[in-house]
Amino acid sequence: MKMYGQQTGQYSQFTFNKYGYNPAAAGTNINSNIETIIGTRQQWVGFKNAPTSNFLSLNYTIKPERSYKRWHNVGLYISKEKVGIFRNEAYYLSYTLHLPVSKKINMSFGVFGGVRNLAIDRNVISTLDPIYDLTYTKYFFAYPDFIPGMRIYSKKAFFDISVQQLYKNRQVQGNKQIGNKSKLVPQIYISFGKKFNLNNELVLVPAVNVHSSLTNIPSVELNVMAYYFKRVGVGVSVRNKDFISGIFQIRILKNITAGFSYDYSINKLNAVAPRTVEFMLGLTPLITLFGNENERFNVARCPSFDF
Repeated sequence: MKMYGQQTGQYSQFTFNKYGYNPAAAGTNINSNIETIIGTRQQWVGFKNAPTSNFLSLNYTIKPERSYKRWHNVGLYISKEKVGIFRNEAYYLSYTLHLPVSKKINMSFGVFGGVRNLAIDRNVISTLDPIYDLTYTKYFFAYPDFIPGMRIYSKKAFFDISVQQLYKNRQVQGNKQIGNKSKLVPQIYISFGKKFNLNNELVLVPAVNVHSSLTNIPSVELNVMAYYFKRVGVGVSVRNKDFISGIFQIRILKNITAGFSYDYSINKLNAVAPRTVEFMLGLTPLITLFGNENERFNVARCPSFDF
């Protein structure tokens, strides 16, 4: 069976996991020069062998004093996904260059470089299935991968664009093959968000995320977050005609932020498994890059919810 509607993973809290979408977003955190985020997503809870996604990211700003000319960031991103009997793992290193465009606007360019592997997970295959007796290595292969990205941002807005699976790898290597010889088509991510300070207590951040493989209908997600006293965030997202999501984010300690989303299916899967849950945890060591000491822990100071 050929698949024309391939899509890579996506998260409801796309502004929380901005680095996972776009390597150019690394180093835009003004609260610390080190940022660590872990996350998990369980899709269609209750549906057997439903998709699950996990990730771990770490990035470090090399020149935290924010040079007027440029500064750099390096990072690590690891993701693991399972869909039915298949699993997909990715290991990336990143480099990001930030350049001031004007007094208020910066531009960054980043790239992920690493390796991905695709395999059949024998733990979810019945021993009665003939495929179980075949060698595991015949259904496992790895290939190099890179993801370029760009971000334009200020204290009040951001615009992201990145391309995954830019090189059209085929799902076959010699005598190793998963499914047919279909290509892994490129995936384009575009995000935009803007921050509005309604008063001293409330900040509103509407954002949109578009995900397209150029071979099917794009996934368009509209999101609105409201941050109260720069400590608690609540919001809602709508993705095409598939999901409506509720999001809650809170700063537990001065350097720890947690985010939770609950997605409710509004398509035909509603009758079988209507729920998808997602959890993320962000950690930033207590290091101030610049600015007022009393403002360094503000949750909504950056429009993309820095940690």
